[in-house]
Amino acid sequence: MNRFFICCFFLITLYSPLFGQQAYEVEPGKPTQFNGIDYGFEIRNERRIDISGESFMRYELTIYATNKSNCTKIMLPKQALLGQDDQNELANFDCLNATGKRLTSKNGKVMARPFVVPYRQRVKNAEGKELVTTTNIQAGHMLRNGETVNNSFIVIVPNGERPVMKVRIVEIPDL
Repeated sequence: MNRFFICCFFLITLYSPLFGQQAYEVEPGKPTQFNGIDYGFEIRNERRIDISGESFMRYELTIYATNKSNCTKIMLPKQALLGQDDQNELANFDCLNATGKRLTSKNGKVMARPFVVPYRQRVKNAEGKELVTTTNIQAGHMLRNGETVNNSFIVIVPNGERPVMKVRIVEIPDL
């Protein structure tokens, strides 16, 4: 039994670096570029607030991903062990100094838009007459050339600090 646990531990430590994501620091107005896509954030609004007698800074952030690779990026569905959650995730932005007070976020995700293809099929109606119908089927997700996808969230950081952000990028395989 001990050998089994030792083997499992060895395999987990061996393969865990393969599933990790590289994190990049990002500053407002200075996006990080990876594989032709710019990942960045902007501060839309900032103000000082008091929570339980302490002062904090509240920031409204917009995170984004812009495709500047001169080609459309397509993400096909992939098999997953524990379900198919967030198949369209492009990047995960983490605010390292966020407090999470007042039910605010510490991170946010940028997602790609659905990609659908038309499928034509012949069906028979109630009278037995054959009709051709077109159904749109989702074939994956895509980020067109020049397209920007974004998301917004609110963070609260200690007084006098600005958000310290890191982005974890999900690599899009080339087709």
